[in-house]
Amino acid sequence: MFRSRSRRAALPAAGAVAVLVALAVGEATLLPAAAVTPPASTAVLTEAAEPPAVEWGVVPADDAGPDGRVSLRHVVDPGATVSDAIAVTNHSAESAVFAVATGDGVVGADGAFDVRTDDPAAGGAWVRVDGLDGGALPLAAGETRVLPVTIAVPADATPGDHPAGIVVGLSTEEAGVTLTHRVGVRVHLQVSGEITPALRVDAATASFTPSWVPFAAGTLTVEYRVTNTGNVRFGASAAADASGPLGLLPAEGRGEAFELLPGGTATQRIEVPLAPLFFAAGEVTVTPVSLGDDRVPLPEAASAGFSTPAVPWSSVAVVVLGAGLIALVAMLVVRGRGRTQRRIDAAIAADRATR
Repeated sequence: MFRSRSRRAALPAAGAVAVLVALAVGEATLLPAAAVTPPASTAVLTEAAEPPAVEWGVVPADDAGPDGRVSLRHVVDPGATVSDAIAVTNHSAESAVFAVATGDGVVGADGAFDVRTDDPAAGGAWVRVDGLDGGALPLAAGETRVLPVTIAVPADATPGDHPAGIVVGLSTEEAGVTLTHRVGVRVHLQVSGEITPALRVDAATASFTPSWVPFAAGTLTVEYRVTNTGNVRFGASAAADASGPLGLLPAEGRGEAFELLPGGTATQRIEVPLAPLFFAAGEVTVTPVSLGDDRVPLPEAASAGFSTPAVPWSSVAVVVLGAGLIALVAMLVVRGRGRTQRRIDAAIAADRATR
């Protein structure tokens, strides 16, 4: 189950602008070959005072109602059709009319799964929800409706994953602003055939931020781009190893795992605490991991190297300042000794003159 919302505001002579913000994704949590407990399949839409809060949920179902699954998952042959169902429940004390739509699945910049709001062109176009009135679903307070779902895969569909989703939304308007909240069911749709998992890592760069504390470790920030060049989704877990010249004082940092859909690209960062030795170099390695209930072969890990200056400016400042102070003290000592010697010489000369 996932949630998202969009806000649409009327602008003078400029039409409407809509912004989609992705929120939580249940099964997108990345754990290697581990079960994931989904959040409650309920969305809450709260406006100021009127209308009252509306709560609703959508989950996979069979003919009798919700069946405990967290997503619709099917492996389908090209040209074949499968049937499934979802259950939509109005948990509030007021009736409401919901909009139901299908769409192509995407992973946003924040790593959350969402469903595109434009017309589906891939897997979302193969999914049809029946039992609606022009895409609308009126539900009385407390009512649950089971809606049949049909997935018809074209005969020329390519093998691999074709992510999609079914969303149920409700919009309200106040002061010219339309706010839409959506909850949905993810559709894991895979077309049978040759599965070719693959990934590529490139564009690895690094920068070093020294600590303001002299001689303390600074922060090495490694940025890299990883692309899913195969035809199935997988999770990616990355680690960066770095050290100073000649491998001195090595350190390691790890990034959070994230999901990559087929053809998807993600730019990630890893921070490594590193001693400043004027130069740093290393390698970032991306290791694929399984997601949710996926049981597909994983691609080989991939890596990319990086290097960057790592100047400890605070330490350099301390050294320069210390050297300057030492030089100043030495100069004052030499001058003081010179004056003292001159006084002694003058005293000796005066004593000789009086004899």
